[in-house]
Amino acid sequence: MMTVRTTVAFTLGALMAAVTVTERAAAQASNYPSMQVPTASTRDYTAAVSSGAGTTALFQWREAWQPRRHWQLDAGLTDRKGSDALSLFVGGGIGQEITRARGDQPLDVLLTAGAGAALGGGATVVRIPVGVSIGHTFGLEQGMAITPYVHPRASLDWASGAGRSGGSQSEVSLNFDLGVNFQVNAQFAVRAAAAFTGSDLGGAQDTFAVGFNWTPAPLARR
Repeated sequence: MMTVRTTVAFTLGALMAAVTVTERAAAQASNYPSMQVPTASTRDYTAAVSSGAGTTALFQWREAWQPRRHWQLDAGLTDRKGSDALSLFVGGGIGQEITRARGDQPLDVLLTAGAGAALGGGATVVRIPVGVSIGHTFGLEQGMAITPYVHPRASLDWASGAGRSGGSQSEVSLNFDLGVNFQVNAQFAVRAAAAFTGSDLGGAQDTFAVGFNWTPAPLARR
């Protein structure tokens, strides 16, 4: 069985490798990590910065609407390298817990589905992803915890505009996140993730993000 120290070392090593991959990529960024841990939220807010062929400022809001289920809103801006135009993206989705870790199995599993669009520079990229976030939370001292997770998903992608002579193109792609959530206390966490995309549409590429997650005090889970 892997120890907490081994798990942390493995996760951080994988994330460092993801940064290296991201830095070598050379296409415009219209992809960003989902930053989705494998459990449903009561209410939380995430602010993150993502890097790739540009810099993305990301904001996420998750809110419960049934037990073990939440909806979420994503919004942000991307400043693309080599482009004078900012790209705006908006999206929404749901998360539904499939199972929680217990004595006979160690994994938390969250089913996810959503839709999002990025617009800017005369181009439009739309994605409709469905996937599962899978991970495990390791308790640490003084109420802290660390949750490594993966978030594979299949996505229907559509792009039109710049670089396509005004035409459009669609495809089905496979994508996944590799991430880690470090819970500092019941309200505050640091979250990092890399997104690897199989899409060739809209200049999509691998990206890496670091963000801060906050849960309001009355709703904070311990």
